[in-house]
Amino acid sequence: MSDSSTPEKPAPSEKKSIESTRERILQAAERIYAASGFHGMSLRDVTLLAGVNLAAVNYHFGSKDKLILALADRRLTPINAARLARLEKLRKKHADAPIPIADLIGALVSPVLEALQQGKSTRAIMVRLAGQLMTDEPQRFAHLHRIFYKETLDKFCIELERSLPHLTSHQIHARFFCVFCTVLGMRLMHESMELFLHVRTESRQIELLETELPAFILGAFTAHA
Repeated sequence: MSDSSTPEKPAPSEKKSIESTRERILQAAERIYAASGFHGMSLRDVTLLAGVNLAAVNYHFGSKDKLILALADRRLTPINAARLARLEKLRKKHADAPIPIADLIGALVSPVLEALQQGKSTRAIMVRLAGQLMTDEPQRFAHLHRIFYKETLDKFCIELERSLPHLTSHQIHARFFCVFCTVLGMRLMHESMELFLHVRTESRQIELLETELPAFILGAFTAHA
């Protein structure tokens, strides 16, 4: 006889249903938040779009703030994980030697460009979501920064200081901030790329950025003050 105090594991079908409910909530919240921001997103609207009740949202996320964190985690964590994986490979490859700056920039930028190569509708929501997250209230953004960006940025800055000895730590952090804003601006203006790039097809636009964005950032980091 089994111990009655031991909680039963959900059946496979029940687990699949729970995951499906959570995913529907995330998809609905992402669409609404991307269009309207934190204050424009009500949990009532999320439940209506997801086809669930408020209890389901509370069960999976607990609060509106935690739901926003889940949205950020869903989109930002894979990008940062890819960045750190690339950085770790570069560290192993170059051992104690400084990593070439072009390789560091590639590790930083390529995961963003790869994320932009998703389907058009998904990409549009993703870039709007990123815009809302980055332009949210300062306190909320600072919280997101600590959770999703600080570790990644700190690790890259350490390597940049080793690879760019002609720059001070303050200069590197200032230029990193400018690069961060550049990449964010590219994501926010994604739907306007054709106007600036004079290239019609999206695949060609991304292909052009894969070459020119790293070159632009390389110039920013290697320029002498």
